[in-house]
Amino acid sequence: MDFLTAKRSCSFLIALVAVTLLAPKAHADEPNSRISATADQDSAELRAKLWGATSSSSTSSTETKTASSKPTTIRTYLPACSENWPQRGNSNTCIGATVMCQDTPDPQDIGFWVFSAPAGPTTAESWTPTGEYLCLGGTDPDDPPPVIPVLTGDDFRRLPLPASPIVVQPANGRTLVNVPTNLYADADTVTLPTTVLGQPVRVRATPQEFRWTYGDGNGLSTEDAGAPYPELRTAYTYRKAGEQEVGLTTVYSGEYSVNGGPWLPVDGTATVASPGSTLEVVSAENRLVADGSA
Repeated sequence: MDFLTAKRSCSFLIALVAVTLLAPKAHADEPNSRISATADQDSAELRAKLWGATSSSSTSSTETKTASSKPTTIRTYLPACSENWPQRGNSNTCIGATVMCQDTPDPQDIGFWVFSAPAGPTTAESWTPTGEYLCLGGTDPDDPPPVIPVLTGDDFRRLPLPASPIVVQPANGRTLVNVPTNLYADADTVTLPTTVLGQPVRVRATPQEFRWTYGDGNGLSTEDAGAPYPELRTAYTYRKAGEQEVGLTTVYSGEYSVNGGPWLPVDGTATVASPGSTLEVVSAENRLVADGSA
């Protein structure tokens, strides 16, 4: 099946989800529903509902378990693209959704964000991302892949990302007016372990921007960390004498890998402020010295 056919198949799945959500009397026991039943159903039953199980044995079993109680939570999913949201009319595909599932057995798989809402009539504001995604292809396999946790921007910002040390040259804490003072960040990519929804996750944080403040009202935002002397790419020249406090904030972008899977981008960045560095700026004194004098 070519990409266009896969895309049409995905569009058909999305249309089916939308019709199910907007039906006034939709219930979790409808055999073709892609909405989950009660939130405390076991994972096998949830997967069966997400994938639209239609066999008579599966349907009757679900009906027996749910006949005595109505679902409290419903679920749906859309292609994992930033502009997509339930009941807002967007169900676009994008490169990012394809990359999420590039290592699955089905080359036609793309990633779908999973959303949940309280059971009953819903609006776009009713839905909340669950922090999970599914890899779905043009056809539904008998045993679909498990729901995969997503590392959110908030998760990323909660990690203990390191502050970049400020390096000042000259290193004695003093510099001259009208002479470039070399300032650079001793920063590098770091990899941290964490856990999301009970699954092991590796997070790779890369410094992508450095925001300097020089204490005299001026500053600089740059993607360049700078380097030791004689490199002066991020040097700064003070024009007045006085004590200055140099500040630095590092902006990290992130990627994450679940259970050794592919690296996926984190939606959002994290900022980490470094401890300030005090610098004394002094004026050079001019002296006239006669020839032969000490």
